[in-house]
Amino acid sequence: LKIYTDGSSLANGKKGSRAGLGVFFGNGDPRNLSEKLPGELQTNQRAELMAMLRALEIAPLKQTVQIFSDSQYSINCVTQWALSWERKGWKTAAGDDVKNQDIIRDVLAKMTERTKNGSNTYFQWVKGHASDRGNIAADRLAVIGARM
Repeated sequence: LKIYTDGSSLANGKKGSRAGLGVFFGNGDPRNLSEKLPGELQTNQRAELMAMLRALEIAPLKQTVQIFSDSQYSINCVTQWALSWERKGWKTAAGDDVKNQDIIRDVLAKMTERTKNGSNTYFQWVKGHASDRGNIAADRLAVIGARM
């Protein structure tokens, strides 16, 4: 199952910023999703990670999924860096708390649950704002979510 995810933030990093997330399963698919990012901290990175989490929550548990994202940060968080952070008690090399660890940990838990049920989770980076139709659709959904 191929799923495209994206996050969007209006006025990212500034006071009053609003973020949203988009999950795209395919044209006309009722599982397609636009949501406002919950919580006070409204950043594009949190929205990108939350979109991945929502995709994993919606996808059938026993079906292998491939998530396409234009966020190298989000993909690296859940495929590379998390192992090291876990060993270090969710601290960075500088000793600071890992940002967005609440969502990262939830994504990892969903991945583990899927693995225990015999399905795999793969992540694939795609160039953002290019010609990938799935990424363009996920971006549109994320912008709608940010405007909610």
